[in-house]
Amino acid sequence: MSVSQSIQEELLVLRCREGDPAALDALIERWQEPLWRYALRLTGAEDAAWDVWQESCLVIARDIGKLEAEGAFGVWAYRIVGHKSRDWLRQHVRRRERERRYAEQTQLDEADAPPFANADVREALGELADADRTLLRLRFEDGFGMDELSQMLGVPAGTVKSRLYSAKQRLRALMENTT
Repeated sequence: MSVSQSIQEELLVLRCREGDPAALDALIERWQEPLWRYALRLTGAEDAAWDVWQESCLVIARDIGKLEAEGAFGVWAYRIVGHKSRDWLRQHVRRRERERRYAEQTQLDEADAPPFANADVREALGELADADRTLLRLRFEDGFGMDELSQMLGVPAGTVKSRLYSAKQRLRALMENTT
């Protein structure tokens, strides 16, 4: 940077401290390309570099009054972009880790899926009588035991077992007919 450019930049920083928005715009415009390229090198993604650039501009606009050495704007701005890029990278890594854990959990959930997760089983269940379907869902999806079902239905546990056995037989027959 030439001496005259350095002096112009210092004057712009002084004007920014006095609250001149045009001076801030001029500084931002002057430094946009090199700072964006720096963010791009650090993040490795154009969209991320623009996000970092925008966040950096907000910090620059908010904190330019704290910049004591008018001639140090470039170094100061690069430092802000560097911090914002590292913040973005940390968030990106955390986001990818959350997505990976979610995918793993989803795979585990699918492996532990309830017995009625299969489309053929759901279709056959839809053909059962309401009482059979309700009893099967209460037992196998909701996980109620025989005693709980007995209390819910107001019938002895033996009756629940018998009805459950019959409902499973009817479901099995429907499944055999559809395959």
